[in-house]
Amino acid sequence: MNLTARTLLLALPLALAACIEQEDAPLLFQARSASVSSGASTPILVRERQLAFLADELTTGAGGTDMNGDGDKLDRIAMVADMVNGSEVRLDVAARELALAGNSLYMVVDEVEDNTDWNTDTDALDLVLLRVATGSPSAGSVAFVAELRRTAQGPALVATDNEKVFYCAAPGSTPLAAGETGISVITLTGGAPNVPVRVLHDDPLTTLVPELIGSDGNVLFLGLDESDEGRDLNGDGDSADDHVLALANAALGTPRIKSTGKAMAGHDSPLRAAASTGTEIVVAFLVDEAAQGGASLNNYAGAFANWRPAHCTANDTDTLDEVLHYVWLSSFLAGTTQPVNTALAGEERVLVASNGTAAFVASIVPESDDGNCATAGLNNDGDTDDDVLRWVKVENPLGTSGVFTAAIGLVALEDVPGGTHGATDFNGRWIVVIDEAADGRSWDGEPSNPTNNVEHLVAWLNPADGNSAQWISDHSPSPGFQCGGSSWMGELEDRVRVPIGFEESVFGAPINGRDTDMLDSVPVFSRFDPSNANDFDFPGPAVAVDADNVGTVISNNIAYYRVDEAADNFDWNKDGDKLDRVLFRTTVSTLGDSYYLSPSTDVPGPVVVADSANVAAAFLAEESAARVDLNGDGDQNDFVVRWMRVGP
Repeated sequence: MNLTARTLLLALPLALAACIEQEDAPLLFQARSASVSSGASTPILVRERQLAFLADELTTGAGGTDMNGDGDKLDRIAMVADMVNGSEVRLDVAARELALAGNSLYMVVDEVEDNTDWNTDTDALDLVLLRVATGSPSAGSVAFVAELRRTAQGPALVATDNEKVFYCAAPGSTPLAAGETGISVITLTGGAPNVPVRVLHDDPLTTLVPELIGSDGNVLFLGLDESDEGRDLNGDGDSADDHVLALANAALGTPRIKSTGKAMAGHDSPLRAAASTGTEIVVAFLVDEAAQGGASLNNYAGAFANWRPAHCTANDTDTLDEVLHYVWLSSFLAGTTQPVNTALAGEERVLVASNGTAAFVASIVPESDDGNCATAGLNNDGDTDDDVLRWVKVENPLGTSGVFTAAIGLVALEDVPGGTHGATDFNGRWIVVIDEAADGRSWDGEPSNPTNNVEHLVAWLNPADGNSAQWISDHSPSPGFQCGGSSWMGELEDRVRVPIGFEESVFGAPINGRDTDMLDSVPVFSRFDPSNANDFDFPGPAVAVDADNVGTVISNNIAYYRVDEAADNFDWNKDGDKLDRVLFRTTVSTLGDSYYLSPSTDVPGPVVVADSANVAAAFLAEESAARVDLNGDGDQNDFVVRWMRVGP
């Protein structure tokens, strides 16, 4: 940006306000280590003061440790810890998946790996669900709950926000009755932790055997395989589709499963559920044209004619795309509405934004999937290799309000790390990272030329502004431009902030104060100013983070993030080098109390796991980088789960 460093400092006072402490963290935040090692991919689950994770037999102890007594050292063993009193219990069960709900830990165990006949059927060949009470766990108190179905893909169990655990039940000795499904549920609130109930679906004359995909809040996503069901579920004349989406509202006392009748490309297809207006929830998903009957769903002819940008001259007629659809969950489950096709192609991300009175759905559109702009591209820059965010208003019939019937906001995105692919929904707006070079335009007030159009700028847009909506990259009313560049953008489940890796190069001056370069990123916890809804702030501490793996997590006003010692030019963990990734914390509301907490790891993903109870947080650390034997097994070669109290 063509502004002086002094001007930028005045424009961004909050970005430099935090004081970084060199001394050790307060006693409350001092970490302790598990006595075992874990693999880099161990699940880490936190619920209030309880922690669950998997220990790695092969790397625990000299030469490994056979914890479950099955004669090998190849298993991952379920562990439970109380993060307040420090107790740690090894359950000696070889587990694949874990779920914490209520006062219970549920474990998916393969009897073959555990060499134990848990369901007492005289063999050790089954997949089973086990439970232990987290209040008084012990290896001897692990109890069998149910036999599970071995599914080809997806998880075997999913825990939702309202204390329900869903799982794929094994076919029992009694066949499913009409109206029943192969999914069972355990209700923890007011229910019994060991008593599952068969989940029903909306057709009392047939059965369903879904596979679990996951959940968003209390919306449960499931996949149906037509070959398993023996019938055509999406109305395309065949029974060959294996990813037909089904939904359930887990918030209901007796949730029922209902098929959308729409086939996705796979179980990893993006999904999103968000509150719209009142008690209604909007669910957004992508439908695969090839699987859904081989017809073009994003052809802008007929009712979708105004979806085509003015500079485009043709319609997309191929059947190779994934296309954005949405449903209103309650009315869909009640049978009064059906999925709505937006005619917008999509990939990687679907989003839902709501301002309390209206909702909008969006997808990231690869220009190559939108054949109506085969020459100019959606953003009219003369190529077709960009990713562009497009959206429509959620209404039925689509386009009733008369807005979003033209091409607006067509800008090339930068696919920054962090899981958002450069786009997220926040406070009813879209937040994106614009790739100026790919877009061919300047968005930061500099003259538009190849030398200046090189930055990855954070911008926002309010879709409620309709066809007058514009991307805003100037985030300060005065003085001049206050632009934010992003090397990483994450997403928080509760959407309280937008965590970003804020680039010094876009800011125009060093920020972290321990070097003089402008090559670093610092953590910012972005929000819209409470006193100015059009001011998107970048508050954050002056410390250099792991630019492409910040991993920011915010829980109860405390932000945790991953600092890169080399970028920050400081040996924070005092091990004699500046080569490590370390865990930091900052009080978000004041940007004070910023402390080094512990060695961490550069394993991609969130830097800690915490929950809303604000009791404790857990994370993974790597001994070899920190040159410390954290778990006391005589070597410095392990990944170790650590935890700390963060509240009373």
